Amino acid sequence: MLTAVLVPFVRQFAVARGITDHPKLDRWHRAPTPYLGGVAIAVAVALCFGFAPAWKMRAAVLLVAAFCVGMIGLADDLRPVRPVLRVIAEALAATAVFFAGARTRVFGEPGDFIITVGWIVVVTNSFNLLDNVDGALSGVGATIAVALAFVAILNGQMLVGALAAIVAGACLGFLVHNWHPASIFMGDAGSLFVGFLLAAIGLMLRTTAAPVTSILAVLLLVGPALFDTALVMISRTFARRPLSVGGTDHTSHRLLRLGLSHRSMTLVLVGFSAMSAGLGAALAGRVLPALPIAIGVAPLAVVALALLLAVPVYDRDGVSSEAFPATTQ
Repeated sequence: MLTAVLVPFVRQFAVARGITDHPKLDRWHRAPTPYLGGVAIAVAVALCFGFAPAWKMRAAVLLVAAFCVGMIGLADDLRPVRPVLRVIAEALAATAVFFAGARTRVFGEPGDFIITVGWIVVVTNSFNLLDNVDGALSGVGATIAVALAFVAILNGQMLVGALAAIVAGACLGFLVHNWHPASIFMGDAGSLFVGFLLAAIGLMLRTTAAPVTSILAVLLLVGPALFDTALVMISRTFARRPLSVGGTDHTSHRLLRLGLSHRSMTLVLVGFSAMSAGLGAALAGRVLPALPIAIGVAPLAVVALALLLAVPVYDRDGVSSEAFPATTQ
């Protein structure tokens, strides 16, 4: 509710200051749309964090670290920030939450430190990449956050569950304004903020499942974001395009090219997110065995990647992606 109420004020401010995303060849939208939706999300999350049960200092560290990452995203919304500086800021924030307890516990230090920081940086930027069409990140983010909350609460982690539920609520509140046709975009401030929180919350889960099963569960919980990142990286590598150069080569754009309407495409993404996150939750709860799920999901993911890679990549006006200018989204 807070997010839904705050967004119109943020949108009015963004429009008055000219903080808008204008249509480009490598963007799908056709009308100038204000940024800064992430500011409303961050403010709402901060106001609600204090009401989480069983409060611990690590929650404060998580919030501050996420705010630092969100501020880097906000700076990038206002004026492009070099990718290396963004990664450094994300790595430092990930280091903070690692020492606060959001970490893998498989290899011991320093192996767990390297994996934790790498995981958070990769997942954070995967969610940033997922924010490429109306409703995609807010819908998928809410779905994944609900699954994280469910797993945490079933395992008695009330604080972690509450934090995930707060992120889910913020995404749903933003989706009211971001559903197609969107009246505001989340911007890097929001996508990096949400992505960082979900990446860290996933590492805060503690289940009775075996370590390998827990790792597979977390991978499935955030699977849609990782899948889209893998698709984009493979596509741009084969096209010999820099990975940091924007384009309409994401999962969402390819589904639209296959003839789905914008709203149907968003529902398909949310549906697959629910399926993937549901499998992750089932693994974390030891409802399903890990090996059959891994054997079943891996080939399906490879086939889906191959099929989507076969879809020609064009911008919204039918121009080949090779004509895209070198933007940095």
